[in-house]
Amino acid sequence: MKNAFASKMSYFILTFLFLIIMASFLFSGYDNFSLGGGKNVATVDGTEVTIKEYQIALNRQVEFFNQMMGGKGMSQKQLEEMGIKQSVMNGLIQQKLIANTAESMGFVVSLEEIKNEIKNLPYFKRNEQFDVNLYRNVLQSNGYTPTQFEELISNDLKQKKVDELFSTTLVSENAVKDILNFKNNGVNVHAIKISRQSLAPLVSVSEQEIKDYISKPENLKSLEAAYTENYAKYNQAEEVKARHILIKGENDAKALEKVKALRAKVTPANFGTVAGKESEDPTGKTNGGDLGWFSRGRMVPEFDDVAFKMAKGSISEPIKTQFGYHLIYVEDKKASATKPLAAVQNELAQLAIQKTKAQDLDKLLETEKGKIESLLKDNKVAELESIQKKLDAQFFKNADVNQYDQNVGQLNLSPKEAEELFNANPGDTLNFGNAGTIYLVKVNSKSVNQDKKVEEQLAAEVTAQNQAFSRKSREELIKTLNNKAKIVTNPAVM
Repeated sequence: MKNAFASKMSYFILTFLFLIIMASFLFSGYDNFSLGGGKNVATVDGTEVTIKEYQIALNRQVEFFNQMMGGKGMSQKQLEEMGIKQSVMNGLIQQKLIANTAESMGFVVSLEEIKNEIKNLPYFKRNEQFDVNLYRNVLQSNGYTPTQFEELISNDLKQKKVDELFSTTLVSENAVKDILNFKNNGVNVHAIKISRQSLAPLVSVSEQEIKDYISKPENLKSLEAAYTENYAKYNQAEEVKARHILIKGENDAKALEKVKALRAKVTPANFGTVAGKESEDPTGKTNGGDLGWFSRGRMVPEFDDVAFKMAKGSISEPIKTQFGYHLIYVEDKKASATKPLAAVQNELAQLAIQKTKAQDLDKLLETEKGKIESLLKDNKVAELESIQKKLDAQFFKNADVNQYDQNVGQLNLSPKEAEELFNANPGDTLNFGNAGTIYLVKVNSKSVNQDKKVEEQLAAEVTAQNQAFSRKSREELIKTLNNKAKIVTNPAVM
């Protein structure tokens, strides 16, 4: 991946140089900036950044932003506000730093390499052949001598050689094979993790204990804090559960015609099927246009306004938003509901008391641990899933754990736990918990994954790691060079 500082000078010469220099200047006041002149915009360890280099790079950036803004010319004020001039200057300084570094590292560019590079440039070819007269004429018309242009190409080739140095593969083929082997070997498990505090709702509390707790003034602040913490639970906003079909509106007339035709044939019974086939929302293809539950403000206003006015079980007429045309099917609705603190203070007091009963919690922890071990041993998945919902536990069914990642679902194993797990036999149940946690893992089977996707994924990961290391190395190099280099800028000519 190329960094901004290592962008190839030849690219902007090839792609923009001749078109930009021959074009009209693109923004107010820029026409007073001369192509000639003896001043430099900057020097980097004595290497000049010329006005011409700066103007070419600046014009390129301006042209890029002009295209993004729909062809509108940029003003001097916009240039200043967006920091384009300084950004261009920084880029040129970084290019000079890299070119100077290449030279100091002994990267030599031969005359033959320069000639071959120039001969392959499309701007200097007629009938797919290099034309020396065209080459000279184009350079002359743009104020370059062959010597100056060849120096630019030489610097570019030096930068390429530095770039190739940073792009060298960092992970060996044998290392990749070892990682792949670890990725492909592991175990299949059921795993469940329950915290001690999540068992608090199972601790018995009497009505008298609750009354005594509420009667104490010092507990009122705790109840208010608990109510605030659970505000969303006790103050339910109005919600809608809906599906939609989206037809994008690049051509409004055709999109509207299509969505009207779909409206004529959809029913509550077939809406999901039609959405899966026809919706142009990428997720709609796989989930039948299901949007789940949402409150006001989650969707764009036009969508919200219609969805919250619709009756349960109804389908809307076509709705236009910034994304295109929608059909909305409201599957269910929840009215807003508010419970004041007074209505839930007993519930909050009970929970607060339960959390303080340490001995009861410890006993429950041991009891539940024994139950879960038995359920795991007998492979009673449905009952384990019930415990998960009841106690807000983490339960991972038939999870594959490989020797490379060593994760059970979202749970990370310690090296000791991983070693114990991979040495276990099918049917073994392992206890990775502590005094405050139940964490049990049952080994279902040894697994060997020969899926080709694993190899492809690994290759992508290795590439990403190499690129990240290369990018970081370049950044560190630029930082070091900037700190050591003598850089003099001339803002007056920018």
